[in-house]
Amino acid sequence: MKRFFGLLLCCAPLLASAQIYRWVDSSGQVHFSQNPPASGAYKNVTPAASSVAPSPGRAKTALGDSVDQQTLKLKADNAERCAKVRERISFLEQKTASRLFKTGDDGQPTPLTQAEFDQQLNDAKTAGSKYCS
Repeated sequence: MKRFFGLLLCCAPLLASAQIYRWVDSSGQVHFSQNPPASGAYKNVTPAASSVAPSPGRAKTALGDSVDQQTLKLKADNAERCAKVRERISFLEQKTASRLFKTGDDGQPTPLTQAEFDQQLNDAKTAGSKYCS
């Protein structure tokens, strides 16, 4: 068991150095991934690592992370979700229902109805109010 935790500690810097890439495909869909696309333009959107040290009096979690670190991670996650939601809202506001498609029951693309389009836009705005506060 001690060897497992030792190995985990050795690998932690490698896991923390993961890169996040953002790109837009030919259909206008925004993608985020740890691997850049095989071709085309992309942008490295990896958040900068925080240099904030946990306070000595902070409680530790089961994995040893301080509450401060968990709060910073939650804020970073919410910032990433907020960015995705804002891009989705922007994308939807530039389109109309007749220009967007979904996969039908027969596996073929079918245009969104106005109600489905409105629901997607409403869902995105609801998520935006949750993550972009």
